[in-house]
Order: sequence, then C-alpha cells, then structure tokens
Amino acid sequence: MRRLMKRVAAAVLMAACLLSLSACSAKQDEAVTSSRIATDGTPVDDMMAEYAKLTAVQSLGVSTEGLIAQKVMSEAQGNAVMAAICEEQINVRKELGDVRSIDIDKASVVQMADGTYTVILPVTFTEGSMQYVMNLNMISQQIVDAEFTELASNEEENKTVGQLLETATVYAVIGIGTVFAVLIFISLLIACFKFIHKWETGQKAKAEPAPAAPTPVKAAAPAPAAGEDLMGDAELVAVISAAIAAYEGTSSNGLVVRSIRRVQRSKGR
Repeated sequence: MRRLMKRVAAAVLMAACLLSLSACSAKQDEAVTSSRIATDGTPVDDMMAEYAKLTAVQSLGVSTEGLIAQKVMSEAQGNAVMAAICEEQINVRKELGDVRSIDIDKASVVQMADGTYTVILPVTFTEGSMQYVMNLNMISQQIVDAEFTELASNEEENKTVGQLLETATVYAVIGIGTVFAVLIFISLLIACFKFIHKWETGQKAKAEPAPAAPTPVKAAAPAPAAGEDLMGDAELVAVISAAIAAYEGTSSNGLVVRSIRRVQRSKGR
C-alpha cells in the first residue's frame, strides 16, 4: 500500500512538472498561430508601402455607422470578404470602444511572394490596444483580408537580440524555479511517508485484540526444613507405621510413633 502511494504521488507530480514547464511557451505558441494573415514577407518602404499604409488608415477611419452600411452593401453585392472585414471591425469596437489613435510611425509593410502587400498597424482604442493586419492587392486595389491581433506578436518580431535574451532568461528562471519547487514538494511528501507509516502501524495495533493474561501458577509448598518435627502430618505417620509393621511382620495396631524427623544427608554421601 505504501509503495503504491509513492508511485501515484510521483506520477501526479511528474505530470504537474511537465504542465508547468510547457505553460511557459503556451502564450508564444498562441500568438504565432492566432494570426491568419501571413506577415513573413520582404519588408518594403516605397511608394507602394505608403499607399498600403494610407489604405489601412482610411479603412480604420470609417465610423461605426459607416461600417454597418458597408457591411449591408457588401452582403447585398455578394462580397463576403468585405462583409467579414466590416464585421470584425464592428465587433472590436463593441469590445474596446472607438478608435482613438493610429501609430502610423510604427507601421510596417511587407511584400508577400504572391505580390500582395501586408500592412501591420498599431491601433489604440478607448479601452485597449491591438494591431491591425491588412493584406492588400495593389494591382486590383482591393483588400484581400484584414484582422485584429494582439500587439504581443508584433512586439516579439520587433525586439532586439538583447530584449529576446532578457525574455528568454525570464522564462528560464521561471522554468528552473518551478522545477525546484516541485522537487522540494516531492521531498517533503516523501518525508511525510514515515509519519503515515507510524499512523498505519498505530491503527493496526489498535485493531489487534489484546493478548490474554497468563494463568497464575500456584507455588509449590515449601519442603520441610531438616530436623523439623513431622508428627503433625497424620498421613505420613500412618504410612511410616504401616511400613514398620510390614518390615517387622506384625500388626500396626501395637505400634506407637513418638517422633518423626527429617535427617539431612551430607553432600559426601
């Protein structure tokens, strides 16, 4: 039972350790996979890039009422892409409020392999900040797709090597600290097993019946001391009288025993 408890505890603690270590990279993985628009193209800074930035700013500058009207018009024309873009902007504004500022100085533009341009633009709302990612086809002058993502993904891409090393150090300290905390907890848990064993032993001792008390043995009567008068023992007197009569060949009626004493034999004999 004790060995089984140790194995179960070790398995649970090992699983907790693995989950705590994997949690450090969960947010990074989420940030990488949350964006549906690719941003791994070639950075550009030309007239086309400036035009793409202005197009993104104009798209964000439309009022909520204008977005609702554009959505209705796009649905009527069968333009599902534009209707979805308008719907996303409307939902973000419902959650974070109206657009307060657009940081065009920190905006970046990359050219994708298919010739389209992707704009990454930080946007500040009344109750928070996000980045606006828009993919634009410069030939047809149409928005291919657009979405809002967390600023963390863009910040990670723009970090310097020193900042990345600092972040990695923080994650390493958190991971190592978690491992040591789990190991200390395991040590304390193993140290408690001896108290559990004592408790189990005490419970078993209480459950076992108490041993029966030994039956007292009567002490034998002390032997008469040497030279002691044995005339008080009537049975002994009768036996000796009968023995003497048998030895003499007479009746024991005429025999009178006056005294019977024990003779102490010497050790030499």
